[in-house]
Amino acid sequence: MHILVTGHRGYIGSALVNRLKKNNSIVGYDLVDGHDINTIPLKEKFKLIIHLAGLSGVRESIKDPAAYWLNNVEATKRLFSVHGPDTRILYASSSSAAEPDLNPYAASKFCMEMAGGRYRGTLGMRFHTVYNETPRKGMFVDKLLNGKLEYVTNHSRDFIHMEDLLDAIELLMGSQYGGTIDIGTGKPVQVSSLAPADTPIRLDAPNERMQTCANIKKLENLGFKPKYDIVKFLNEQK
Repeated sequence: MHILVTGHRGYIGSALVNRLKKNNSIVGYDLVDGHDINTIPLKEKFKLIIHLAGLSGVRESIKDPAAYWLNNVEATKRLFSVHGPDTRILYASSSSAAEPDLNPYAASKFCMEMAGGRYRGTLGMRFHTVYNETPRKGMFVDKLLNGKLEYVTNHSRDFIHMEDLLDAIELLMGSQYGGTIDIGTGKPVQVSSLAPADTPIRLDAPNERMQTCANIKKLENLGFKPKYDIVKFLNEQK
């Protein structure tokens, strides 16, 4: 299959391309290569587009909301307007989109979903908290594994391992689902329970969701079953 993956050099994109390139023809667009979705010519035709490019992070979005609107919403709207009428598009949304009023990042993902709703062939993948042996730098699991955790919050998060996430995306590539879909395990874990007992707990985090929990019934209908558990994973890293 001839597939475009935007954000193919990112944390999730690079792992996805590494898996898909064995049996597919992959074209990658990434901002680090000068491929700005807002300006790059979008003339090539694809059987499938997996749109992962964009800015992530709640706290960073509060500092620069305009950048999140430009890189997440406007870029995605342009991709949809060119390819949406004729091409199946799976795009990265977020569990944060369930409460878009909390921060600019969540709002940008929600607006992406609203734009996607105009095209029958789009599917917003609401990624929950992704981790693996080489987690995204500066995030909770990275700090925990490298002994750099300064504090935790009292939130609960649905952690999903990268391999399970990629399994879900591959299943969705062959599906006809539209709208949005959660990608997680359906089993939230208290973040503070994963950290050393003496880690300080920070209570003031008003811009973040208290709990995330994926509804994976649609994925289970496709045969999805998570193989990894965050608690077991962390115990194996010790």
